[in-house]
Order: sequence, then structure tokens, then C-alpha cells
Amino acid sequence: MARSVIRRPWKSVIAAVALSVGFLVPTAPAAAAELRAAVPPGDYCGPQESFYGGGQYTYAEVQVCLHFEDGGPPEVRVSTRNNSYYWGGAWYNASASNPAEWRAEGTVGKDGQTANYSAALRQESANGWAGGGQLPAGECGAATVTLNFRQSGPYWTGSENDIDSGERTYQVDVPC
Repeated sequence: MARSVIRRPWKSVIAAVALSVGFLVPTAPAAAAELRAAVPPGDYCGPQESFYGGGQYTYAEVQVCLHFEDGGPPEVRVSTRNNSYYWGGAWYNASASNPAEWRAEGTVGKDGQTANYSAALRQESANGWAGGGQLPAGECGAATVTLNFRQSGPYWTGSENDIDSGERTYQVDVPC
């Protein structure tokens, strides 16, 4: 008994196999947004740094973070902890009667895109945060954040007592 062989071009064979197992071969690549992994909600931060003002009478621990929420673009947030001043042999926290006023500015960049941010706060407690600006590319991976932090107070408000971080650069890793 003779067998007959049907010769088909490869594209036809692949299409026939794809149809027979119940799926179609896509004709266009998926959109880049569909291929990106979602970032789990939360804060992804650079290291916390300690800064003293001139004369060592004011103090704050400062940290810059990228904040992600479900569905929203990521935001740059700057937080301070242990914001305090020295007077009469003891350290005291910032308060409503002796607040600290600070501003943080810089850039955030990822995958060749860069954006500016600015965050400011009149802080009336030891801990606080302010947000400003958004990460230009909202997916996982490494982002570079620069920070210029300047604070007046608490209590000591003369410019000679200000905290001035100068420019700092951090790499913030955002997991997938």
C-alpha cells in the first residue's frame, strides 16, 4: 500500500498545529506595559542618614523612598526621624512650639528618564514625611535619586544652625 505525502510550507504546518491544539500564534508583540511585572505596594528606600546642623544643636535622620500604591504612579517621599534640638544639656523633639521646617529637592531617574521632585514640611513632632514628584517609569528595577535636604529648627532657627545635607545620590532597588 502506497503512502501519499502532502508537502506544505512551514507556515501552514505551524498554523495547522496551533489551531489543532486550541491556540493562535500572536501576530504582533504584546504591549510593553503588559510585559512589565507589577511592583508590590509599599516603600522602597535608600539608606537613612544622620545630619547635624551647624554647632551640632539640631539633628535629624533623613531617608528618601519611592512609594508605590496599587494602580497609582510611584511617588518620591522624604521622611525624617528623631528630629530634635539640643538645649540646656538635653535633647528635645520638634514640637508645635518648636517646629522644624525643611525642604528636600532633587531628581529621580530610571531607564534614561529623569524627573524633578520637591517635598517640604513644617514638622511639629519627632517623625514626619512629605511627598512630591513622581518616578517617570513605574516599574521594578534600580532607580537613582538625588537629595538636597535643608532644615531650619527646631528651636535654633538662625541660618548658622541649619541642617544642609549637600547633594546626595542613592540607588533605590524596586523588586518585581
